[in-house]
Amino acid sequence: MVELVVTDIMSKASDHRAHVLLLSERDGLRKIIVSLGFLEAQAIAFAMRGIKADRPLTHDLFGGVVSAFGIELQYVLINKVVDGTFCSLLCYRQGEVEHCIDSRTSDAIAIALRAGAPIYIKEVLLSQMCIRDEQNGAFSIPITAADEATLRVAIENAVKVENYELAHKLKEEINSRHAGQGNGCCENKGNDN
Repeated sequence: MVELVVTDIMSKASDHRAHVLLLSERDGLRKIIVSLGFLEAQAIAFAMRGIKADRPLTHDLFGGVVSAFGIELQYVLINKVVDGTFCSLLCYRQGEVEHCIDSRTSDAIAIALRAGAPIYIKEVLLSQMCIRDEQNGAFSIPITAADEATLRVAIENAVKVENYELAHKLKEEINSRHAGQGNGCCENKGNDN
């Protein structure tokens, strides 16, 4: 497992309501991006900045409940990608017993930040999904990491420059996501990536 740290939250240029979370390898150069909706981004931003609401927000409430029962969050593990969506596990310890619970990645990160727990990713997954700095601040990402709207824009651009092989690969990626509807790890995917 490789430890990740939350680096930044940014708005997508195409839609100010959608955000991306940048996670960086603690002792390396690789990074991953996770797509977020506005509410998920707000929950993570509050935790990053140490902002406390007057009344407990959902992630604060959840942390308080598990703590009251002697359950401690050990770590979060980003463990797979299904249909372009990152899936995570919240790994808790209660006494000598460890439990790992399936979670949306955005929720897992919001909870981990509040609990001061580390965030990990499987090495093979980081290698497959990391973004790379190509040149002049332009990043490349694997097509499996891009959301569908980004893939559709990429198809249009590939067709404009007559790169039909790339357009076909992008279309195949979109089709593969729709072929297995309902088989994912995260039942409520929302905007998580």
